Amino acid sequence: MRRKLIVNIMMLVVCSGGLWPAIGCKKAESAKTDEPQKADTKPVTYYVDGDNGDDNNPGTGKNTAWRSLNKINAMQFNPGDSILLQSGDSWEGKLVLKGSGVDGKPIVLSTYGTGNKPHIRGEGKVDHVILLENVDHWNINDLEISNHATQVGNRTAIMIRSLNGSKKHFHITNVYIHDVMGDYSFETKGKNTGGIGIIGGPSTRFDDILIENCEIGPVNRVGIFTNLTDAKNATRGNRPITNLVIRKNKIHHCSGDGAIIRYAYKPVISHNVAYDNHNADENLVKHGVALWCRSTDEALFEYNEVYNTRGSMDGQAFDADLDSYRTIVQYNYSHDNEGGFMLVYGTSSEAIVRYNISVNDGLKGKHIFDFPVWESPRGSGIFHNNTIVIPEGVEAVLADEALETARFYNNIFYNMGTGKTVIRSAGKTAYFQNNSFTGYQTVDIPDNTPLLSDPQLVSPNIVQTGYANTNGFKLGADSPYGDKGIATKPLENKYWLPNEGLNDFGNRPLTVRPIGAYLK
Repeated sequence: MRRKLIVNIMMLVVCSGGLWPAIGCKKAESAKTDEPQKADTKPVTYYVDGDNGDDNNPGTGKNTAWRSLNKINAMQFNPGDSILLQSGDSWEGKLVLKGSGVDGKPIVLSTYGTGNKPHIRGEGKVDHVILLENVDHWNINDLEISNHATQVGNRTAIMIRSLNGSKKHFHITNVYIHDVMGDYSFETKGKNTGGIGIIGGPSTRFDDILIENCEIGPVNRVGIFTNLTDAKNATRGNRPITNLVIRKNKIHHCSGDGAIIRYAYKPVISHNVAYDNHNADENLVKHGVALWCRSTDEALFEYNEVYNTRGSMDGQAFDADLDSYRTIVQYNYSHDNEGGFMLVYGTSSEAIVRYNISVNDGLKGKHIFDFPVWESPRGSGIFHNNTIVIPEGVEAVLADEALETARFYNNIFYNMGTGKTVIRSAGKTAYFQNNSFTGYQTVDIPDNTPLLSDPQLVSPNIVQTGYANTNGFKLGADSPYGDKGIATKPLENKYWLPNEGLNDFGNRPLTVRPIGAYLK
């Protein structure tokens, strides 16, 4: 009896000014610090009303909503929970989201009510307006985010970061990001700032990342980027970012790059509109491209419209950059990009670029396809069934300092400008076969079997914004080139895709193989 009494006394602690059993003290502390619910509890929906809410409310109803971002930051959420912000409201500050969902039960940050998207404003006082660090299984939808400042800094709108472990399922949809003042620098400190960033460490693996139906711009410096703090393990065949999809976004007025995709396996960048990027003074941002990849395997860029990328220090629509292996660029509409259509950087290899339309590209860069000489080996790939139109007053060359590792077949090169076909490198250039050349002197054509008749494009002088407004680059009814394409796969043992394209640029089945991107 005495022994039992001593044990009971030892279990008493002073808590909140009085004597409570230890377990009672734990309950009181839990209520005060918002400890997470048990994993097997029913998902909870929390409401946040910036005008009429109260952080002393339970937050579980529209009439009992929380008020502040701080209340959200104090919570650790559980699988299936939702945090809904009142439409039309605005908050200044930072969200640090805690807790992880599970497969089939992500945690959701979204909106309720009618009106404008709820707006979270960093006002330049925070590094990341929304931070997801060492968590996963989150959906972020229907928000407006800004981080305006007058001075540069390490700032983003949304940062997903984990320096180790495996993280899965981050879906960001229908989010409007604008006025983020990051860093202009061409170095990593600049390229890790801007709209949406995903950063891992040397052993991190990310899977199932979706960025869809978002508008990003204006921002400084990059619209969307992925990166690692240490990439020595992220070698070919072991890229740690998988199932990355960037789709149906509008990316514009980024001071540097629209999107930089690094260390990913088979990322898909499709149906985006990217315009007016790399638009800052090149003395500040130096080189930049609208949509590009490096250190990736089989990146797929398709059905994008890219235009008005600025500058001559790169300034292209697309780029297969350092260590990009088997990049695919197909069914894209590129126009009015001052640097050119595509950069094919050294150590990138086995790219396949097909069924694209490039119009009015290269005004300042003075090339359509650029193969820089300062990296070895020179970038390589197969470029077939593209339609390239160069307007009056532009002296862009088709292939700048390429070697025979670049192979061109079945393309239309329609030149109304003053540029030559190629700039040679140590007397060498790309390999050309069965391409159509209009507007060039025969002596300048490097093709073994050039096609010199007019391809009779419907209206090559009319350039309009909008992916659907490309009918002018079809072959006319009387074109001699509707079925004159040759099969490239039998000629190239490095044509690694299973087919040479099933549809033309207009998504019509390829019953015959044309010259250029379009059937008649």
